Amino acid sequence: MSDFQKYLDENLSGIQLNEEDASYDVPDEYDIYKEIREMIIKLRHDNHITQKELAAKCGITQANISNLEKGTSKPTIESLKRIADALGVRLVVDFVGREVE
Repeated sequence: MSDFQKYLDENLSGIQLNEEDASYDVPDEYDIYKEIREMIIKLRHDNHITQKELAAKCGITQANISNLEKGTSKPTIESLKRIADALGVRLVVDFVGREVE
């Protein structure tokens, strides 16, 4: 066991959480990647093209398109621009205020 692990074990072992601490609600975070995935899938379906066809149009592999749509990889701005161009839309990046619930 490393010295660092011993230090952690010794210093963190006394920490106890009560039920009140452990059960607080974590607010939903805004997931921009989920929104991007949903937009890509919707636009691809609206254009009646497969992942393979989209890949051929934008020069990104079908596997990468699949990974983007599944959320196992995150797109770069460059790949989003290429996908947008292939789908016949313009990529727009904007900063807007958050909605207050």
